Amino acid sequence: MSEYVLELKGIVKEFPGVKALDDVHFQLKSGEIHALMGENGAGKSTFIKVITGVHKPDGGEMFINGEQVEFNNPRDASEYKIAAIYQHATNFPNLTITENIYMRNEKIKRLSNKIQWKQMHSDAKELLESLGSSLDPREEVSSLSVAEQQIVEIAKALSTNAKIIIMDEPTAALTHRESEELYKIAETLRNEGVAIIFISHRFEDMFRLADRVTVFRDGKYVTNWNIDEVTHDGLIQAMVGREIKQLYPTKSNEIKEELLRVNKIGKAGYFKDVSFTLRKGEILGLTGLVGAGRSEVCQALFGIDPKEEGEIYINGKEEKIYSPTDAINLGISYLPEDRQDQSLIMSWEIYRNITLSSLGSYSKKGWLNEQKELEISKTLSEKVDVKTPSVFHSADSLSGGNQQKVSIAKLLTHDVEILIFDEPTKGVDVGAKSSIYSIITELAERGYGIIMVSSEMTEILGLSDRIVVMCEGRVTKELDGKEATQELILKAAMTKVTDPQEEIIRQ
Repeated sequence: MSEYVLELKGIVKEFPGVKALDDVHFQLKSGEIHALMGENGAGKSTFIKVITGVHKPDGGEMFINGEQVEFNNPRDASEYKIAAIYQHATNFPNLTITENIYMRNEKIKRLSNKIQWKQMHSDAKELLESLGSSLDPREEVSSLSVAEQQIVEIAKALSTNAKIIIMDEPTAALTHRESEELYKIAETLRNEGVAIIFISHRFEDMFRLADRVTVFRDGKYVTNWNIDEVTHDGLIQAMVGREIKQLYPTKSNEIKEELLRVNKIGKAGYFKDVSFTLRKGEILGLTGLVGAGRSEVCQALFGIDPKEEGEIYINGKEEKIYSPTDAINLGISYLPEDRQDQSLIMSWEIYRNITLSSLGSYSKKGWLNEQKELEISKTLSEKVDVKTPSVFHSADSLSGGNQQKVSIAKLLTHDVEILIFDEPTKGVDVGAKSSIYSIITELAERGYGIIMVSSEMTEILGLSDRIVVMCEGRVTKELDGKEATQELILKAAMTKVTDPQEEIIRQ
């Protein structure tokens, strides 16, 4: 009997013009959480698809409990008790939790061929309770939060008696508290003998959960460590192939006059009495737990969902912002949190994405000046260092980090002074993060006023000149970036302001 529940040797997978996996090795033990780390484009997604039968490898061998196997489709993998839980839930939103858990695995009465709904609801409830959840299995999935949908995905895997579970970026859209709940579930599964492959860009996930760590780079196996052998710097170097001596660049931005003043703005049910200022050349960090109202404040500033009370002053003059067009005309640009659904048209070329929101600048009497459009898009893509052979390639051909750079380039097609970045490094690898941090810092040095929303504490502390913390729709603290600590921010992020007249605590 092999000591490995799953083992892959010399796996090769090629696509036209690309070798996605090149002589990859991997071993997984029963009852362990094995972190798989690597930059976007390292081959992790292709590797998952080989294990789950979506892709058939062009070379190499795969073993389950020492037995060599070949998967022609996902059903083959399922028969060997392998299940995958993806970052973006694959649930059917208009079906119930029970229907989602037992999709293609329904309990059928042998003689009548009728679905045993009562038994399935009962079993679904038992599965959910084993994961510490009190969800009603008859509830529609569309009503669930992202974290609750992840629990349904895990219950679905357990309903097949899965012995190998792949978790692909499961914490990417979760709050700190929700992530902790997921950690507990993963640890419980490990203690019950389930083997877990845990893929994440977040180092805290790895250090919190993993027993061992394997790193891929450019489709190749790089190294494997026990968790107590891993260092932060060593992991980064293994992932990117070089040493990143300073993740956060040294700043030399000069903070000048006030650009923006937000005075007691509010929107019923989302935020209230929010006040802060932004100056030219400044990076203002806006943070708090997910649901604190940070994104909603930024969307109000950009006119996506306008405020209902309070005032907004730009360069000392009160302005009314009822739409994104109003905001753009006043010199404000906004990078949304979800680049794929809210910023880019993934099937379009890079250059068309960059210029999409400013076509009026490249047209005359209804005719588009394509030469000018191309020149601007090439200049801006080079300015933010988009890694692509050509701006004629589609956005979906890029890694997550380069997609984000295209979104940033898109902001710069307008004559703006204020840039709002909502979770600018969400879902990108450490190398791309370093590059995006440099871009943000350079923009501040060029005099832009920047509001940066982030859930990553190290990111807020590493880049911000000032930090505004929110909790349940209100500002609870304002900190100087040089004096802020993780403890101060977390305390403010969990401090409720119950009295509308209470004075905002400032440091």
